[in-house]
Amino acid sequence: MNLIQSFKNSWIFLRLSVRFLIKNKDLIILPFLSLIVMIAIVSILVSTSFLELNFLINYFQREPTIFLLGGLFLYFFLVFIVLYFNASMVTCLIHRLQGNPLSIFKAMRLTLQHTGPLLEWTLLSATVCIILNALERTHDVVADIIYAIFGFSWSVTTYFVLPIMIAENIGPINAFKRSIQLIGKGWRKLLSVNFILFLILAGIIACVYLIAFLLGQTHQQIAINLPLILVLLFLWIIISKTFSTIYNSALYLTINEKELRGFDEAMLSRFMVKK
Repeated sequence: MNLIQSFKNSWIFLRLSVRFLIKNKDLIILPFLSLIVMIAIVSILVSTSFLELNFLINYFQREPTIFLLGGLFLYFFLVFIVLYFNASMVTCLIHRLQGNPLSIFKAMRLTLQHTGPLLEWTLLSATVCIILNALERTHDVVADIIYAIFGFSWSVTTYFVLPIMIAENIGPINAFKRSIQLIGKGWRKLLSVNFILFLILAGIIACVYLIAFLLGQTHQQIAINLPLILVLLFLWIIISKTFSTIYNSALYLTINEKELRGFDEAMLSRFMVKK
């Protein structure tokens, strides 16, 4: 498949994702709720910390270990919130893509049945992220190489972990092994879809921001830019997360030879690389 054909198929794939999302607008509620919950928790903690700043400084000086453990617990908790809402969207999508109507709130209730595996995956994935961030901050050439290789490998090999955990009701370790097996079935070029989707969405947001910037008055730019940037960032996170989860779940079902409803399975198969 040449570059032009790959781009064409990816554009069609994006249109199919948009079409599916238009028919299932309520899916946006899940990433929206995820962001709202995280912002609320962080805001409460920041406001409380600001009021008790002297107490926190003194406590950190007396008990640095406990303070750091508390920070790690908060980090794991926030990661779990993100994973829970992502898993809820996957639950909803797997049902709807197979023609089984399922409300997002029922999907959230069903996802609670996977709390144990999700907690395990939270600990594993969050720990890996901490290690990767530590490598990135060392500013060492060898560490940067390890970070780049391991970070990319981790992103690829864990691509189907959540759909597998939800659809096949297995733990994170077995889901990780299954994800690697699915990767070996010959669909490697689908990764280009993520990059092309990123370019398309980035271009749309850049155009919107440029138009707003050009139309704004000079003395109003400072007041306009910050809210506009925040709104665009908010929309970027919600839209990109929704799209990525849609085609992630659809590709998982396609590779497992499941019938899809409301999605073009023939187009999905074009991203499969024949061995």
